Amino acid sequence: MQPTSKHEVSKGQRTGRARRGGRAQVEERALVAAQRLFAERGLQGTTIRDIASEAGVSHALIHRYLGSKDDILVAVIRRNATPVLDRARSAATAREAGLSMFRELRTTSPDYLKLLARVVMERVPFEAAKHDFPALRQLIEITERQAASDPDRARELPEPRVLVAAFVALAVGWTVSEEWLVRAVGLSESDPSTIETALERILVSLFDANLPPAVPERDEQGG
Repeated sequence: MQPTSKHEVSKGQRTGRARRGGRAQVEERALVAAQRLFAERGLQGTTIRDIASEAGVSHALIHRYLGSKDDILVAVIRRNATPVLDRARSAATAREAGLSMFRELRTTSPDYLKLLARVVMERVPFEAAKHDFPALRQLIEITERQAASDPDRARELPEPRVLVAAFVALAVGWTVSEEWLVRAVGLSESDPSTIETALERILVSLFDANLPPAVPERDEQGG
């Protein structure tokens, strides 16, 4: 048996370190891979070994750092919550909040919307998410506040939570079935940006048509 060369040892050590990495690096790579696979295959069609292979990290490390597949789902959901919540917090109206959140997810994390649809279609229990969806709660609060700004009309308006649920259903549903729908209705030759603009107008129209106009905040000094 020939002795292992220094080059081979060094290469093996580098490969081992690359597959292990620091904890934060391993977790990030695993969560990115999990989100992509959950969106493509669903939870039932994805194993932790699949995630490990996709991420290029050790199966054992994923178990140690992130736990079970259900735990990984929770971590993926939480990972996406902060940027979306930041978008909602900076908005003054339901229209602005909803559109900002939609654009954030469509631009930076379309797989997350597909993942949510997979969770619903596979009938994963809501409790399994172990998350209160703070961005969604923020959007509901903004919608409720805007609805309450006109007490005389408030009783005639849809319940704000139903309005938000309808908005989310349309956003998620379109993202999941977009490719199929575009072909089914004969939009294959259309400019994608034109379709996206039309979709956004339809989404915000849910708020425009079912909420009183937003009242501009009064300047504290102006009274």
